[in-house]
Amino acid sequence: MEDYNYLMQRFESWSEELLLRGLSQFSTRDLDVLQPLAEESLQLQMMFLHELVDHVIQEGRRVALGEGDEDVLLFQFCRLTQYVQLSSKQDTP
Repeated sequence: MEDYNYLMQRFESWSEELLLRGLSQFSTRDLDVLQPLAEESLQLQMMFLHELVDHVIQEGRRVALGEGDEDVLLFQFCRLTQYVQLSSKQDTP
């Protein structure tokens, strides 16, 4: 459970930072942060979370290279952050 909570905290930290920078500032640095989180979600057998992160990684890579659609990235980002927030709320007493 501790690994799960730490993973959720890392997602929250990353998403807050990205919101402060602005979604249009998504970069390859974000991919470097998300890739290990995606791998960790697989190790914890959190398949749906992994799927959500993977969508953000794929669209984020396209946006970072100037080929993607920021609206699609925003949609995927919102899905991921909503999942993380709901998961975190369920774990608090």
